[in-house]
Amino acid sequence: GIMLLGAFSWAALGPVVVVEQTTKAANYLNIIADQLYPYMTFVFPTGIKMFQQDNAPCHKARIVLEWFEEHTCSKQTELPSTT
Repeated sequence: GIMLLGAFSWAALGPVVVVEQTTKAANYLNIIADQLYPYMTFVFPTGIKMFQQDNAPCHKARIVLEWFEEHTCSKQTELPSTT
């Protein structure tokens, strides 16, 4: 199987990235920094950038958390409940 990482907002659809390797922290950070963040900055140059993710180990890694702090991004780690 393959894994796809994508993004969307009320304004536009973002890139879809095919993830062909195991998602380690460094791989995840490369996708965020190289693909997703530039899209978000282009679409919302002055807005708050919010990432919604679960608590997978690659999402909680120190290098990833430090990157989010450096780029003043908001993170939401609790997914909405289903009804």
